[in-house]
Amino acid sequence: MTFHTPLLKTLLLPLTTLALLTGCESDTENQDSMTPFTLNFSAVSGSEQVSCDSTFMGFGHEGHYSVSVSDLRFYVSNLAFYDQYGEMIEVNLDDSDFQLNHEKGSVALVDLTSNSSGSCANDAIQYAEGTARTNSMITGMMMDTGISKVTFDIGVPQSLMKEIIGTSSAEDAPSPLNEMYWSWASGYRHLVMNFAIENMSGHKGEGYLHIGSRGCGSDGLLALENKDSCDFINTPKVELNNFDPTVNTIALDINALLADLPFTASMSGGHGSHSENEHSENTDMMTPMPSVTCHSAAPSMQPDCGSIFANLGLNTDDGSATAASNSVVVSQ
Repeated sequence: MTFHTPLLKTLLLPLTTLALLTGCESDTENQDSMTPFTLNFSAVSGSEQVSCDSTFMGFGHEGHYSVSVSDLRFYVSNLAFYDQYGEMIEVNLDDSDFQLNHEKGSVALVDLTSNSSGSCANDAIQYAEGTARTNSMITGMMMDTGISKVTFDIGVPQSLMKEIIGTSSAEDAPSPLNEMYWSWASGYRHLVMNFAIENMSGHKGEGYLHIGSRGCGSDGLLALENKDSCDFINTPKVELNNFDPTVNTIALDINALLADLPFTASMSGGHGSHSENEHSENTDMMTPMPSVTCHSAAPSMQPDCGSIFANLGLNTDDGSATAASNSVVVSQ
């Protein structure tokens, strides 16, 4: 049977209208079923909360060192929730000074220390660089089907890092990518923890733990200017099962992060020896200075990086990450 054109249009129009209405209703239903979520973060030393005014004992192979955290910040990206059947749940981050949604990826900054008191004060350690503002949560909207697992990366996605560095100066980059810029590497540090150290004899030193990508381009070029990803991405992965954001907190355990480190007395000062020559120091060469130093170099150059990378589930040979080997980030 052949329909004349007017009749065909008459039959098709209602069907088209119905399809459009159905699509609109589907979109509206999706939006209506999205609910707010909050992920809470903290820093702990075992079962105790870490703050700028706390000091923790028992570090080093013999347990002879104490640690006071002065700066603890890290980026979170590729956040995903899963339901009890292992199906991924749709997630959208809010836009804020601590959360950026970009066509190249979304990222949030967790900053668990200020710069105004205790070990976080500007004069507490030689190279204090903490910020006044803090942020211990990530917020957004999710398809509410019940969360049983959360996964994410600690760090800035490579494509986003390439885009921001290529189009913005460090100061002009959109928040929160206007901090944690790694000047000597022309990239971003994924995680920073600076801290004061003291041994049982009262000798004081400092620890500088900076996890970031390396091998990101040729000398004289911006990071990723001539490539799409760094040779060593060094982005730790996290996977927390049986996780309920309304009950559980995501905790970074400094005991696990600093496990198996010798806190070896250094004759070169609290910032230790590192190939990047980020700073120079004048210290009393006769005073033993306990230190921890890792600026994401190979363990042959910075031995502390071997243990720190292993604790974070990072492979020092190629910069890859395994969530199951990350003992540092836990659910509480």
